[in-house]
Amino acid sequence: MNASVTPSAETGPQSNGQQMAVVGLISAGHFISHFYVICLAPLYIAMSTDLGVGFAELGLISSGFFLASATLQMPAGLLVDRIGAKRVLFVGMFVLSVSITLAGLTESYWALLVLFMVAGAGNCVFHPCDYVILSSSISEDRLGRAFSIHSFSGSAGFFVAPIVLPFLEGATDWRTALFISGIGGLVIAGTILLLQGVMRDSVSRKKKEPGQLRRTKNALFSRRILSHFVYFITSSAATSALSGLTIVVLVAHYGVSKELAGIILTSYLIAASVGVIGGGIIADKTKRHDMVLIVTMLIATVATAIAALGTIPFWMCALMLLVAGVTKGVVAPSRDLMVRNDAPPALLGGVVAFVTVGFTIGNGAAPAIAGWLVDIGSPLNVFWFAAAMALASIACVLVARRDAPGPVDQK
Repeated sequence: MNASVTPSAETGPQSNGQQMAVVGLISAGHFISHFYVICLAPLYIAMSTDLGVGFAELGLISSGFFLASATLQMPAGLLVDRIGAKRVLFVGMFVLSVSITLAGLTESYWALLVLFMVAGAGNCVFHPCDYVILSSSISEDRLGRAFSIHSFSGSAGFFVAPIVLPFLEGATDWRTALFISGIGGLVIAGTILLLQGVMRDSVSRKKKEPGQLRRTKNALFSRRILSHFVYFITSSAATSALSGLTIVVLVAHYGVSKELAGIILTSYLIAASVGVIGGGIIADKTKRHDMVLIVTMLIATVATAIAALGTIPFWMCALMLLVAGVTKGVVAPSRDLMVRNDAPPALLGGVVAFVTVGFTIGNGAAPAIAGWLVDIGSPLNVFWFAAAMALASIACVLVARRDAPGPVDQK
């Protein structure tokens, strides 16, 4: 079976301008999704004072957001495969943005908690919808770069939120900052609705075709898709451990200031964002996406293990972390293309939702595990843990590639 998506009602090649518009629309949605993910963190102090609640209660609001998003991700993916990605994307974007807007109008802590859980439900749609629409709308020779811009836009949302929200809160108050942020999302949702004609969701789909759940289950429990799922857990665990505890390691082992350690961590994150752009170019130049992952993750393993030795000078350790950061970005487009090519086209939404749950598991579990390793031993255990997870991700790629010439059968 060919891994490409089969056009149905929407046929004919997309022009360069149309493809650029699709990438822009999808990336704008991905940006605001990530922006909302951390929109509360810069406002916690003002919210705590105003609402009279502690940081644990405020953290519960964010936890509710993530819990709702993670729980509903698979149902969202199945819905995408059933009724199409464009409608699901708009509804999710609208629900997310309206919830954030209303959060800026409420005086109640409990209303905030409920609204952010509803926002999390809206946020669950982005990865399955984005992958399906990009795969359907962008030509094969540009898809790697499209995925890289998509990934970069999400990272940009994380970078921009801590800058914009304190500015808005300082100029007005935390409620107005949330309200303005929500209106921004509604503008993007409205633009997606008005310009949805340029987006394609051209998977051949019979709306009442029986057996979707059975076919999805068979695809998800295939060796290749399970390998991708575990890859997402291990690779995200490696990067989450580094992003969460690098400051702790550098301060404890090298005795540097928290400010300097923070600069190194920021440089690591910037390196990852730059790497993803280069990774998109690489992904479009090769069909051996598995080799890109293997080589790049091997470099990440070696670099992180060298840092874990603790015998190299501080600036050499910082350089190794920058190398690991670049690899984090480079692998993303090739990783996305491997998932896309290995999934049955008509089940891509469900497959993407499934492997993204693995991403959530890795990101959620790694900081706690790495923190425990610090408590029972050396801070350098964080780097050893990250190196081990990077090495495990290579094993996942090897398992996925063994005797795997084409996409998973839908039957």
